[in-house]
Amino acid sequence: MFAALLLAVSSCSEKESVGEHSELILSGKVMFDGRTDAAVKADAGVLDPLPATNLGVYVLTVSGDAQTDFTTTVWKNESFVSDAAGIISGGNVILRTGTTYDIYAYAPRVAGVSDVHDIPVRHGDDVLWAYTPGTVATAGGTKAKLEFRHCGAQIGFRLKAGDGKTDLTGAKMKVSGFFDTGKLDVATGKMTVSGPVRSIEDKSGAKTNILTDGTSATFTVVVTDVPGKTDPFTGSFTKALQPGKSYLYDVTVNMDGSPISFKGSVVDWVNVETTDPLPVE
Repeated sequence: MFAALLLAVSSCSEKESVGEHSELILSGKVMFDGRTDAAVKADAGVLDPLPATNLGVYVLTVSGDAQTDFTTTVWKNESFVSDAAGIISGGNVILRTGTTYDIYAYAPRVAGVSDVHDIPVRHGDDVLWAYTPGTVATAGGTKAKLEFRHCGAQIGFRLKAGDGKTDLTGAKMKVSGFFDTGKLDVATGKMTVSGPVRSIEDKSGAKTNILTDGTSATFTVVVTDVPGKTDPFTGSFTKALQPGKSYLYDVTVNMDGSPISFKGSVVDWVNVETTDPLPVE
């Protein structure tokens, strides 16, 4: 009888212990503050599917259990994977039911980061960041939605001929002044940048993901191999490129010798595959 009672108590305790734990189940979308298209321009908060990418996830305990921060939490830079529909899998985060957590995530994930939450990023990355506070773990699985924002910007340049039009098919253009490297602070979603040594040479208007901290920067343009001209066309413009914005610039060379002119506009974001990604896993 005593043995049977002991077994019953043991089984009950085991069930209660299992019931206290809950797997973290994530889903994700990309948040935009507003569209440029006239039909939906006023509709702030439009969501796009999260692209296929690797995610780094941090989970901090804020109440109901011993509180943690980025240094003390068990779940630092946990590896999750999103498919093109925003369905997220992977990770090994088991929460305690009734406890409240704050969730931070970024993409693309960088394995083996040396700092607790400063993530190295570089030109060409579409850096995404999400913060979901106050998630209470529930029995049977804890579902949390991540709304990501673009931490960098996008830009494209379209070479055009002004008055006295000529064929610019063979002309070459280089726009310099872009930041080569930077860091993302996962705690805030803010980016710091360094090393303005990158250039963009595409002249078709195709988009490039760039790093920006939202402060003013000067970009120089050199156009060469213009038919009938031996000297290069040069110019520059200064602009504070804002995170989450996608820019298209018309760069016009004028055959009368007047300076290059620049006309920029904000356009809808276009997903661009990273050609030289940071190492993962």
